[in-house]
Amino acid sequence: MKQLRNFVFLILLAAVSSFAVIDTISVDVGISVENTMPIGLVLFEENGVFEALPAKPAEILKNDLNLSGRFAVVESEKFKMVTFVKAGAKFYATGKIEKVDGSKVRLSCYLYATQTKDLILGEAYTVPQKQVRDAIHDFTDKVVKQLWGEYGVASTELAWVSKIDGVKQIVVADYDGYNRRQLTHDSTISMMPAWTKDNNAIIYVSFRNGKAQLFERQIYSNAERRLFADKSQTFSPAVNPKTGELLFSSIGGNLTSLYLGDPATGKSRKLLYGRFSQVSPAWSPFGTEILYTSDRGGNPQIFAMGKDGSDVRRVTFMGNYNERASWSPAGDRIVYTSMDGGKMNIYTCAIDGSDIIQLTSNAGNNEHPTWSPDGMLIAFSSDRSGSHQIYIMRKDGTNVTRITNGGDNTAPIWSWYAPEKQKQISQQNEGW
Repeated sequence: MKQLRNFVFLILLAAVSSFAVIDTISVDVGISVENTMPIGLVLFEENGVFEALPAKPAEILKNDLNLSGRFAVVESEKFKMVTFVKAGAKFYATGKIEKVDGSKVRLSCYLYATQTKDLILGEAYTVPQKQVRDAIHDFTDKVVKQLWGEYGVASTELAWVSKIDGVKQIVVADYDGYNRRQLTHDSTISMMPAWTKDNNAIIYVSFRNGKAQLFERQIYSNAERRLFADKSQTFSPAVNPKTGELLFSSIGGNLTSLYLGDPATGKSRKLLYGRFSQVSPAWSPFGTEILYTSDRGGNPQIFAMGKDGSDVRRVTFMGNYNERASWSPAGDRIVYTSMDGGKMNIYTCAIDGSDIIQLTSNAGNNEHPTWSPDGMLIAFSSDRSGSHQIYIMRKDGTNVTRITNGGDNTAPIWSWYAPEKQKQISQQNEGW
């Protein structure tokens, strides 16, 4: 129990290094083509000079397709059927961009069948130049829907913790690390972000009152309120994806207990009783079961139970230190952090603890894994570059991509699907 209490203390008080605002990504590991669909990409036709474009449309689309975990991109400046057919690319994407008026552009995006050149999907957007990235994200998600039967995650977002001017703050960005916005501006530590069910607010931990306490901050209005003020210290928030209920940990005496609460009413109840501590809760995708870390076995291990506190069972048995589990959207696997020889690495396993697969190794400390809403990707933080940065990898550990540079960035959490963001872009979509 002492080991887990020390672990909780380190979570709440650990310091991080400086932050630098660098809006870029860098690919660290070669792209795996296993279990992916080859897809052709032809450079977009450009009619005009575009001073305010965030990047070339084809470059944004290439990043989206590669990051999706579903495609292996075959690039070509012009359409070359032999090149695409030889690479197995049955489809190819391309488009054009032209000025409309002022800062607005008309972006046309196409998906074709390679051999027949039949139009499979066409989307046209009239948007300000600064929103071209959002439009390409929307098109990418529709390509994934067309070819895979479900929407992609290019229009989703990530929140994480960054040290800005010497203080830990919460930031929000597009899933690929671009369009980063600072959400909190406190003089004390902010940490442990969690998205609300509607993606419109972040629940996080603040030390502004000298203790770890939960706050909810609206992303667009900046309105803020403290949650569960009847408890002195609260942390480790986790939002039920179906109901919006909140799991959190609260310190009382020598124990850290797990609570289930309603953010709207402020009412909460303790889920488990006993002489052990419980932290880092996570919901199943169906909102009916819970993962959490406990020292009830002597060392930090991952347990599961029903949302009413029943059917408690241990999930992890390999290793002496396992924590921070996240349930896959399909509900069939979990991802978690385990200590190996003094280093933290990321593993996945079946929900009964079997079929253990190590995803990271020999690359610093790797922590805080979080699934993408479609279950194809995992975001995490790692100090493999010398400072903590945010990375994305495919669910099998391949195609590791760094999406932050500079400073110190930790504790990523993926948003749910982004219907409001997609709706806003779709309203500017002329269709076909």
